Parts: sequence; C-alpha cells; structure tokens
Amino acid sequence: MSDKIKSNKPDVILDLRGEPCPEPQIEIVKMLNHMKEGQVLEILSDDEPAELSIPVICESRGYPCEIEKQGNTFRIKILKTK
Repeated sequence: MSDKIKSNKPDVILDLRGEPCPEPQIEIVKMLNHMKEGQVLEILSDDEPAELSIPVICESRGYPCEIEKQGNTFRIKILKTK
C-alpha cells in the first residue's frame, strides 16, 4: 500500500452514502478523471457492492486503494497515479 494513501489527508472527499449502485462508481470515475497525479480521493459509501466494485475499478486503472469498514460505512482511499 502506498505511504501517501496512509500518511496524507485526502485531497478530495466524496460522501456517497445513501447512493445506490452504480452511482458511486460513476461519481468516483468522474472525480478521478479531474484529479491530478499523486492526489488522494477518499470515498464514504454504505453501498455493499462498493467493497468489491471499487477495487476492480482501481485495479483496471492502476490506482492503489485501501478500504476500511467503520460500522455500515466503507471508507475507501484511492491514490491517483498516471
């Protein structure tokens, strides 16, 4: 896992709690497309499929990510690379 993801505060936070699939995935891709290399995006989501689908999106784009579950909320951090 990238030290930047763990050590830095996110550059952008998207609170997508209450948004059903596929809305979180759409919003995440839109935001990542506007972010600069090296920035960290943090997503808050309570959508269960997000735990599986967001890492797939990240892997397909080569972005490292980490997921932490806090109660019913997933806190997902993504490092925008390239």
